[in-house]
Formats: sequence, structure tokens, C-alpha cells
Amino acid sequence: MKKKFKMENLDCANCAAKMEAAIKKIPGVTDANMNFMTQKLTLEAEDARFDEILAEAQKCCDRVDKGCRIIV
Repeated sequence: MKKKFKMENLDCANCAAKMEAAIKKIPGVTDANMNFMTQKLTLEAEDARFDEILAEAQKCCDRVDKGCRIIV
């Protein structure tokens, strides 16, 4: 399953790159793309575990920047 999400309070391109790299390492993630300019996350992951993977992705964002949120 592939979905796009708006990011809230994504402050810098470097943070976006760090978040993207961390999200790509989550088991079950096929691909992830964090675009700082459009403030969007494109996440492709296993259908059966998508909600769990999305929660893990939010934790990755929290580790890089506490104020950044994935808008579902």
C-alpha cells in the first residue's frame, strides 16, 4: 500500500532527510520519500501492518524533531 501524508512543523531539509532514512529502515517499509519543499511523506509499506508501520514512522520523526507530526 502506498499513501501520502502531510507533514506538520517540518522545519528543515536536513531533518527531512534524517527522518526519511530512519523510516526506510523500519521492517515492512518498501519505500519512503520525505519532501521538505511540499511538506509531504510518501510511504509504501505492507498492507497488513500499515497502521503499525505508520506509528513507528511517527516515532522516527519524534526522535529527529519533537514538534514534527504526520497528519493522517
